[in-house]
Amino acid sequence: MKNRLFLIAAGFLLFTACTKQVTPAGNTVTVNIIPATAVPQSVVSSFTASFGTASEIEWQHSSDDNFICQFNMDDQRHEARFDDSGHQSSHSIICIDAPVPGLVLTAFRNDFPGDNVYEWNLTNEGNWKAHFMRSNIKWEVTYGNAGTILKTEHD
Repeated sequence: MKNRLFLIAAGFLLFTACTKQVTPAGNTVTVNIIPATAVPQSVVSSFTASFGTASEIEWQHSSDDNFICQFNMDDQRHEARFDDSGHQSSHSIICIDAPVPGLVLTAFRNDFPGDNVYEWNLTNEGNWKAHFMRSNIKWEVTYGNAGTILKTEHD
């Protein structure tokens, strides 16, 4: 019940759907950031069964009809993919250093609402680096723990 309430609350905190073009292995896929309320119940149920202790959950829907979820769990940042019937097709860890703080995730979503991080890194100084692609250009943004941008770089 707590997870369902958290998913609903997280959905209200997300902005309206944003669109981003990503190019995995040469195939262009459109990814929409969506509120938790737009995720089918079969997907939410499967996610909750597999990742019941997840926090800082973000949902995305891709043009190839997958639901992608990024979340914190077990002191790491994860990504899982599901089809619309709730079948989990993949799960990976996108940050092995530590879970990304909520303030940093919120700041990133506010600063870059249409972009999706493919890797988070915790620096030796305790700052967070978000790595993402925009129009086939690699970006790296460094945040302090309070969610302030310290540095922005791109190719």
